[in-house]
Amino acid sequence: MTISFFKTENKPSPETVDSFIRFYIHTGSPEEAARRCNIELYTALRLLDSKRVRRKINTICERAAANTLLKARAGLERLAFGRINDAAELVLSGDEESFSRFDGSDLYNISEIKRVKGGGVEVRFFDRLKAIEQLTELDERIASRTQSDRFLSAFHNTVVKGGENDEEG
Repeated sequence: MTISFFKTENKPSPETVDSFIRFYIHTGSPEEAARRCNIELYTALRLLDSKRVRRKINTICERAAANTLLKARAGLERLAFGRINDAAELVLSGDEESFSRFDGSDLYNISEIKRVKGGGVEVRFFDRLKAIEQLTELDERIASRTQSDRFLSAFHNTVVKGGENDEEG
């Protein structure tokens, strides 16, 4: 016997469910997500009880976390090994009127620019050694996470399949 949480007329459309999932992930609040999707809070809570919805939320969050780690790694790599040619040219140019030509320049490695009293410009760069340390730690974390994911996947497959792949001795 299957029990439905929704009356047929109150069941949200697949588009509404997808919107609810996106808003829930974005806000972390079932109340806010329900309000933005124009559904009752009761319906939102029932959606969160659904295995399918929880799986979809988990999948999206895992992908987002992996994507964030990769973006952080790319940023640290730019800080650690990036070129400073544009920044050096900015410092050495000295002509304030030509600063507009630096609009498309790569100034990613600069942490601070300030004008000093003597009329010059002080430029501070991010610490490359700290960036390398952070990059190393992040790479270890990513490798550890990958190994954990492989272990959990193998464990899950063994439990779900009941050891079908085990060799008989």
